[in-house]
Amino acid sequence: MTAPDSQEDAPRTGAPVPPHRTPRGTLSRELLLDAAMEIVRIGGADAFSMRALGSRLEVDPTAFYRHFRTKNELLDALADILIAGDEPLPSTGDARADLRESLHQLRRCLLRHPTMAAVILRRPPGGRAYWERANHAIGLLRGLGLSAEAATSVYQTLLFYCLGHVLSEARAVAAAVARDRRPGTPTATFNPPAHQLPDLAAAVPFLRADTLAQFNDGLDLILCSLPAPG
Repeated sequence: MTAPDSQEDAPRTGAPVPPHRTPRGTLSRELLLDAAMEIVRIGGADAFSMRALGSRLEVDPTAFYRHFRTKNELLDALADILIAGDEPLPSTGDARADLRESLHQLRRCLLRHPTMAAVILRRPPGGRAYWERANHAIGLLRGLGLSAEAATSVYQTLLFYCLGHVLSEARAVAAAVARDRRPGTPTATFNPPAHQLPDLAAAVPFLRADTLAQFNDGLDLILCSLPAPG
């Protein structure tokens, strides 16, 4: 595997998270989410807990429940921030290009925090950013002339492809970071016995190690099946 296209913010899993004293009376949702994001960025998803958040801010964790009723509620809000990212949804007038870029945005957002990817994907969708992305994509598909039913089916196909690919990439990236290696460094050589698996052995030279190129290949296969704008 080679490095995904955006790994500048890959976490140093297991690294200690320094405390940051919070002035009395200044606790807010935004402050809690910023601190939670910092814990995840430095230590990975496994480092996050309400106790860790309390240590980070030097605040009794019970104070957090005025802003988030449960740890899961805080994680939902954190997941929505990660899904939203920092890029506006694409709107160039080219539906295929915009769909393609929207899926790339989602991939980049999730791979910036690879240890959080599995946590996010296990959670039921419900955040505003998730639904805004869905509405944007379905609107683009409807603009290509698809019915509401067909647009929904294509959107789910695109979404599930993206999420499955990201989950596979995120595992490898997180494992590489945990081993203090450059994300995406090849970890194994695949050499199936040609006499037992001839077709697979013949395909080996064409298996993509570049995960971004692999993602693009699959995405293009789905998008090329869409009708021309009409």
